[in-house]
Amino acid sequence: MLHKTSELHGYHIVATDGQIGHLDDFLIDEGGRTVQYLVVDTSNWIGGRSVLIAASVIERIDSPARLIYVNLTRDAIRGGPSVETAQIDPAETVPALWIM
Repeated sequence: MLHKTSELHGYHIVATDGQIGHLDDFLIDEGGRTVQYLVVDTSNWIGGRSVLIAASVIERIDSPARLIYVNLTRDAIRGGPSVETAQIDPAETVPALWIM
């Protein structure tokens, strides 16, 4: 299913063990056609920050409820790389979302 990225901003992220943060932004490949990473704002949690998760971990998107379900635990998301510290290989090609 295709979704406009602008409509997904603010959707809550649901890990395998509960909610953690909301979608704040996307990192898109250099060609501008695939979403590589989601920027998740976990600042509402103690010690929260903005972290990256691969788009490939998305299991489903519930648009009416504004929820994005991912196949990661909250601890895995919390321990993920931040936008500032991430070492992202530009050749990475694991897109789960396509922009058309």
